[in-house]
Amino acid sequence: MRILPESGITNEMICQTQVELLEQQKQEYKLIGSMRKVPGHTLFSFNVQTGEIKPVKLVREASIGLDGKPVFKEKITVEKDCYYEQALNRKNFIKRLKRRGLVERVKE
Repeated sequence: MRILPESGITNEMICQTQVELLEQQKQEYKLIGSMRKVPGHTLFSFNVQTGEIKPVKLVREASIGLDGKPVFKEKITVEKDCYYEQALNRKNFIKRLKRRGLVERVKE
């Protein structure tokens, strides 16, 4: 029983395209970084391309630990071309950006 059409497609050609598709689908994930949360500080993001500063919304995930008590983790969604840092308020965040040499223009 032959399933393939008679247009010259062989099993080797199909296997080759499947391997190429699998290689394209593989994505490697790596840890960019992590920070400890400082009580009283807010996490801000600075978009290097647009110069926009905005506070970041944290996503809180809950799971159950080995002792049966809930364990909470907070994560953020990382955006492209953004710099993240914690500061007491927006004014202090701008100061930190100036120290690092990242700020040239800031949208208010």
